[in-house]
This record gives sequence, structure tokens and C-alpha cells, in this order.
Amino acid sequence: MPDFRLVETLPLGTGPLAPALGAARDRLCAELIARGVTPILCESWRDLQALNARHRDSWFPMLPKPASAPAFWLGLVDGEGEVVATHAVVLVDCTASSFGARLVDLSALHDPGLAPGDEWAFVASEAAHDTRGLVAWIVAGWTRPDWRGAGLFHRLGELVRLVAMARWNPKWVVGLVDPETVAVWSGRGGGRRRLEERPGILYHQSGVGRLPLHFMRWSRCAMHLDSDAISNVHGYVGYEIVNIPSR
Repeated sequence: MPDFRLVETLPLGTGPLAPALGAARDRLCAELIARGVTPILCESWRDLQALNARHRDSWFPMLPKPASAPAFWLGLVDGEGEVVATHAVVLVDCTASSFGARLVDLSALHDPGLAPGDEWAFVASEAAHDTRGLVAWIVAGWTRPDWRGAGLFHRLGELVRLVAMARWNPKWVVGLVDPETVAVWSGRGGGRRRLEERPGILYHQSGVGRLPLHFMRWSRCAMHLDSDAISNVHGYVGYEIVNIPSR
């Protein structure tokens, strides 16, 4: 087991939305615990990479991330102490350059000057090029095959978005979806996100090959609505609800 913290014990700030975010966190943790797993948070990216390597037969190779980028991952641990599902998140500052541009120059994937020479990315997604500000990038979504169909994936996804919001308050949360998993993300469990119908991103990963990817994103407002954080705060004023992607 990696070093970890229990998600149900994490502080979620002191702002006006903190109580509602805490209530949403407690609800999700209770639902997952009722299904026989315990949500944990881990700061070690190396431990996540080792987990990915051990389960390569049921898990895509992880996308790279800049070593300097803040990141964490959530796991679900079964009764035997084994991690059986993950979602991870990387913070990417897209204030000066859009998320799409940072994919094209590979700075969303590697620290400057450290990208392998054979890597490249082509981004036709207008939404990716329109995504600016602080961006939380969801990666490494996986459920062990014997736990699939147990209702874990979307609950863990909502939980990792909630923790990312509480930690970083990003303007956007984004994901790059393999065509094989588009059907999973197309259901209602994915929340108020925009998932592009066509793979508008083509990424050639060193040692892996060419990956067609669908762009997906949630706005800050959409994520708060998904967790009921706005409607549960009595008298909260001044939160502009605009550009909410449809389910």
C-alpha cells in the first residue's frame, strides 16, 4: 500500500461552499464504502505508475505528466488492502497558453526540453484551444476487471473532481478520452460535461504509438451543480452560472 490519507477526513477549505462540498464528499464516500471499498488520496505519482505497470493487462499505459506539475490521485481499496480503482488529476496552468496549445507544444505532458524527440500532438478541438486558466486534467481512470460493473467508476470520478475543486479551484476540469471508453463517459454518471463526438486530438506517445483522443471538459459551475454545492448554500449570491455543458 502507498502512503495515503482517507478522503473522508480531508479538509475542504473554509469558503462559503465548503460545507456543501463536504456533504457531497461524505455522500460519495458513504456510497463507495457501502460497495466494499475505501477511498484514499495519495501524493506519490511513482506509486501510481508502479500500480499501472502491475496491471498493464487491464489498463492503458499512463500519459506522461510534467514532473514539476502538482498532482494527486485517488484510489479505492478493497477489504484485502488492494487498490482496485483509480482516478488521478494534474494541475496545468493555461493562463498564458490554452490547454490545446500546451498539448501541441507538449508542455502539458513534459517539463520544457524533456519531451522525447519522437513525440508530437495535433489538436483540432476548438474547445481545447478555448480552455484557458487553471485546468485540472483528469488522467489514469481505471477499475480492476473483477470490480467493473459495481458502480465505482463515476462515483470515484465525481469525487476526484470535487477534491480537485476544493484544492485548486480550477476554471476547468478536462479529460482526454480513448475511443474505447467514450461509451462509459457518455452516460449520465459523467455529470454536466462536454464530450466531443469525434477524436479531435491525435497524440503520438513515445513507446506507445498514435492515440486518437476525444476532448472532454467540465466548467467550474457545472461541477458545483453536479455536487449540489450551489443549491445547498442558502443565500449564496454572486456565482454566475454560464456555459453549462449539457449531460
